[in-house]
Amino acid sequence: MKPSARERAAGVVRAGERTLLRFAHEADGTAFMAMLSRSREHLAPWMPRTARGSEPSFGRRFARMLRPECEAHGRLRLLVCARDDGRIVGVASLGGISEWPSLDCHLGYWLAAGEPGKGLMRDAVSALVDHAFEDRGLHRVAANIIPHNNRSIALVRALGFTREGVLRGLIEIDGAWRDHECWSVLSTEWREGALERKDASSTQPRKTSRRTEHVQRDGSHRRD
Repeated sequence: MKPSARERAAGVVRAGERTLLRFAHEADGTAFMAMLSRSREHLAPWMPRTARGSEPSFGRRFARMLRPECEAHGRLRLLVCARDDGRIVGVASLGGISEWPSLDCHLGYWLAAGEPGKGLMRDAVSALVDHAFEDRGLHRVAANIIPHNNRSIALVRALGFTREGVLRGLIEIDGAWRDHECWSVLSTEWREGALERKDASSTQPRKTSRRTEHVQRDGSHRRD
């Protein structure tokens, strides 16, 4: 959903049914770093050690969440916040955002310890893909996922992503170069092609048959 004027003023980029995606503010620093601290072991199997970091590095990581850094170098980094109480539950991002002719990007997302199983990240990722296609006009969104990350694979599969194959040794995690499965969705496939139908209806006038014109005029079904 598009954010309300009040939500936009608060830095909200896109709204889901259960989450808000918004830019980080300086006041979020303490909560963000506490979330990383308690989630270190939870995130260890899925994230590089440089991303998990340690206490001294959490401040530098949070600085990358702030403007203008969070929008630099073809990347968008957003906080995922629960709509019910506003708490920060994770991060979602678009990376490698490319202009025409490729118009693609890749997803990144992680959820804090204690938050999985509530449907929050599925809601947030769905909203972020809406943003990529509807607001940014991109054509392809990909997600690279460790093969044994069953929750993440179930998430993108449920949203209609297609498995393309395996990227060998893509990222070094926990001392080893890990293969990742590549999953993607196209703008023409998203939400069962709703965007494609919308574009077609806005650019091509609907044609009315001569038979339909007669039915509208006199109720007859005469065919010319």
